[in-house]
Amino acid sequence: MLHVIGTFIFGIILGYLFQRARMCFIGGMRDLYLIRDTWLIKGLFGFFIGALIGYIIFSAIGKIPAFPWFVAKGLTPIPGDPLGAKGSLIGHLILAIIGGFGVGFFSVIQGGCPLRNYVMAAEGNKTAMAYIVGLCVGAIIFHTVVAPLVKMLLL
Repeated sequence: MLHVIGTFIFGIILGYLFQRARMCFIGGMRDLYLIRDTWLIKGLFGFFIGALIGYIIFSAIGKIPAFPWFVAKGLTPIPGDPLGAKGSLIGHLILAIIGGFGVGFFSVIQGGCPLRNYVMAAEGNKTAMAYIVGLCVGAIIFHTVVAPLVKMLLL
């Protein structure tokens, strides 16, 4: 129960900070390219540095699972891995490229990254709510159609 309460409080704090900072990774890249404004891109770099520091800390204490393509070496795969125990590095890269292109394409059309759309949906923006529903439907299609197709083509 303590984990649930801690996650809830942490989520509220991060949501507040993201909303106040108008955090958007796609918008940061757009602003940097179009008008040479670096305000939003600083959030991307800060997010990356924070994730790197968190990864280093949690891997040092042994709380990070192994990557799926290490299964051949006897390590445990990540639960929910779309390629399963027989996944290869090439298969994961193909899925990352397809998924990244899909999310990036629809994020550019919507005008913001998934994080920004989650914040805008929480503020009551109906187009952001539709984007989040589409993101969920896209994830279902990706895991039920695209991932098995890539797995079938690679085996």
